[in-house]
Amino acid sequence: MIYLLFIALPVIGLVMMYNRGNPWVAFGITMPHAAEANFERVDMLKSWHVTLANLGYFVIGLHAIAALMHHYFWKDNTLLRMMPRKRD
Repeated sequence: MIYLLFIALPVIGLVMMYNRGNPWVAFGITMPHAAEANFERVDMLKSWHVTLANLGYFVIGLHAIAALMHHYFWKDNTLLRMMPRKRD
């Protein structure tokens, strides 16, 4: 779910910028833009972008809480197994 959001949010942002109809620059490269702006689509995409971003914050927070519960409540060493080991 987190990885899907990591892919979907930038794609939605790029499509949103494309549909604004204005030239824009990313990493020093002028990106393509629609010949005619479609502000209805931009508003819809912005709504999706905001909703998915908030969902992402929630999922990341839930993930962190679950990791802490495994470590402190269930004491099953899940968090310790994910940590890098010291090299001898």
